[in-house]
Amino acid sequence: MMCKECQMENIDGALFCEECGAKLEALEPMEESAFGGNDDGQLILTSKSGETFDVSSKDEVVIGREDPVSEVFPDVDLTILGGMDSGVSRKHAVIHRSNGAYTIEDLGSTNGTYVNKKRIQPNQPQSIRSGDELRFGKLALSVQAA
Repeated sequence: MMCKECQMENIDGALFCEECGAKLEALEPMEESAFGGNDDGQLILTSKSGETFDVSSKDEVVIGREDPVSEVFPDVDLTILGGMDSGVSRKHAVIHRSNGAYTIEDLGSTNGTYVNKKRIQPNQPQSIRSGDELRFGKLALSVQAA
């Protein structure tokens, strides 16, 4: 939740800014939507540094960070973006595709999954669409239709 006074990013649900103490305004509820209702909808995740991940090739894509010792190899490995330091779990979230519509589901991650700065509940799929911001712990990616 962004403070309008000092532009500090605060945790979702905070009533006052951690930095300046200003009262925070609640975000509008997210509009439920899909990508279009056909199987041709492509979904690309893009980091602030320009790294892209095409997640439309499979109906289920696990997002997390690789750990060879635990034999965890997610479909989208956020290790290269500093996933460990940003609080990304090994198996953090999963994106599902059904009839061209996409949802994201937190897999009980330690530091949470956020859609447009709103923390989603574990194991409860949330619709996502082009223009949304997904955050895995502190690591943010934008959603784009291709």
